[in-house]
Amino acid sequence: MEDIKIPITKKQFAEVLYHWLSRALTKKEIKRNAVALDFKLIKDDDFRKIFGEYLVFDMWSIVYTCERLLENEEIRNECLDIFHNMVYNGHINSNEFTFKNWMISISLRYIEYNEAMKIKHPPNPLWWVAKEFNKNLFGKVRKDVFVQMVIVECFGLFVSHLEKAILEYDIV
Repeated sequence: MEDIKIPITKKQFAEVLYHWLSRALTKKEIKRNAVALDFKLIKDDDFRKIFGEYLVFDMWSIVYTCERLLENEEIRNECLDIFHNMVYNGHINSNEFTFKNWMISISLRYIEYNEAMKIKHPPNPLWWVAKEFNKNLFGKVRKDVFVQMVIVECFGLFVSHLEKAILEYDIV
């Protein structure tokens, strides 16, 4: 027997993705992640730095997961366009970036993570994605294996739970 999926519009699906992202970007979650990564939050710029890095990383994780699970490219891209507009309107200072310029900068960051996922060296591609995140957050790759493992674990859990959520819906 096939699982019954919840019918949902493209806009509603984008809202689900936006809610998923926003839950991961609360002040409490960002501070918890900073502690886990031994990232010092001394001044406001430190919080903005880690928040910005998680914003990009989590958005990329959402896009990456949608690209793997949603076979209809047209529907997927429409949902992701709506999602990116929601993120821009909800989390980005429009005085600093236009939507177009913001999307260009985000796309370049997505390319970095996509390239890292293509690396076939041991232990696995997630290690290289974590290394990229590590470099972006700290300015250079910290040689701390624990930091790498925390990033890999966070990414794995985020995507695993997101996959389950995405598979509950039938986008109409």
